Amino acid sequence: MLGKQIEEKIEKIVEPYLKDLDIELVNIEYLQDGAYWYVRIYIEKSNYEENITLEDCAKVSGLIEDDIDSIINEKFYLEVSSPGIERPLKKLKDFERFVGEKVKVLLKHKIEDKRNLTGVLENVNGEILIFNIDEKKIEIPFNEVKKANLVFEF
Repeated sequence: MLGKQIEEKIEKIVEPYLKDLDIELVNIEYLQDGAYWYVRIYIEKSNYEENITLEDCAKVSGLIEDDIDSIINEKFYLEVSSPGIERPLKKLKDFERFVGEKVKVLLKHKIEDKRNLTGVLENVNGEILIFNIDEKKIEIPFNEVKKANLVFEF
């Protein structure tokens, strides 16, 4: 089974547990690092005001471990954690939530002759992300985003 298919199956397993706990799924990674396979699940509180605790991560891990084990043939390590300060932005609602923040974006196709852009996300208008990059407004269709994450500045 391909990694993307496994990630989708894991998401279907994890979502109901998280909903019951008032926790949201941020991202899932299923990848090989050296000789080892990893399932990494990133979560955050649904109210966004509280931080995920170690106890939250342990509880989620305990609830989902057997179900995930049943769909993966390889030996793997399960990691459940917060997404961190440079969290990925995956869904349109993630971008809406972080309007006003600095974001790094990798695009599927070039816009303004670039595929990598970093700037302040000024607005989300429907499915158009509006960035201020070097004092210039750039509109990026959400479906052109290959990867995006917050940029932490000291």
